[in-house]
Amino acid sequence: MSKNDNAEKLVAYINENLDGEMKISALDFVRFLSEHGVTFYKDTCDCWKDKIYYWVKFDDVCVCFIAIKDPDEPKNSWTVWSAESPCYENDSVSDEIKRIGWHYVDRCGMCGGGGACAGGNEKIVFGKKFPRVCCCTFRIDNAKQSEILFLKTMVELHINELLNKHA
Repeated sequence: MSKNDNAEKLVAYINENLDGEMKISALDFVRFLSEHGVTFYKDTCDCWKDKIYYWVKFDDVCVCFIAIKDPDEPKNSWTVWSAESPCYENDSVSDEIKRIGWHYVDRCGMCGGGGACAGGNEKIVFGKKFPRVCCCTFRIDNAKQSEILFLKTMVELHINELLNKHA
């Protein structure tokens, strides 16, 4: 299956399952990701096999995850998680990006009983210290158009970090 096939399937899932601003926002974000050369992988492990859950990778490194209409979370139309990266310590982003990012810091909820991050870790996020942060750093549920710039910045920071490692 090609990189474009998975992107097209994700777009089809969004068109089938979301509406209004959620649909517009999700399609905008996926278009942005595609333009930045990412690859979408549908996760089929036991936990996610019957769900619409995608890994988003750049240079074979995960930069974020996307879920659409997870039946275990009926209040969420779509969710984006960041991947683990030291680039989120960067405090040179705008005050608006900091404000949105700090709002979406993913505090450990002990997911899966034990939690993937075993209770979370103290992290610096955009120059501010947070206790018990999940390994994903950010979790954004039902992002609106006003928050898409944050999602794009989050991914660009990670992609730029990866590009700088290869420079």
